[in-house]
Amino acid sequence: MTFTAPQYKAEYQTECLLEILNNREKVNAIESERNVYTNFEYEVGRKYIKVWSYLVSNGEKLGLGRSCFMFVDKNDGACYKPASWKAPAKGIRFWIDQLLDYPEIVDQFGSFLYVR
Repeated sequence: MTFTAPQYKAEYQTECLLEILNNREKVNAIESERNVYTNFEYEVGRKYIKVWSYLVSNGEKLGLGRSCFMFVDKNDGACYKPASWKAPAKGIRFWIDQLLDYPEIVDQFGSFLYVR
């Protein structure tokens, strides 16, 4: 078992989730014979971990830019829908633990983050 310091737990879990999602998107693209698919990366800020999505073609990042996909609170692992590229919307949508346990909830468009 790997020890993870509490202050890095949300970052570690975010990294694990993104690895699962990136692998799934790449496999889906290969199986459906597409050469463009969505990829995810993250940046650690002062309060939140910002998850970005961008398009990849043949293993190379397309020059179309990137979109803010989700915010994860560094302290407790709460996931938020982005209100803009630099601030989350109000209201916790998921916990990173839930998304890691059930990664099939997460889609490439972020529709799982909308309040139902």
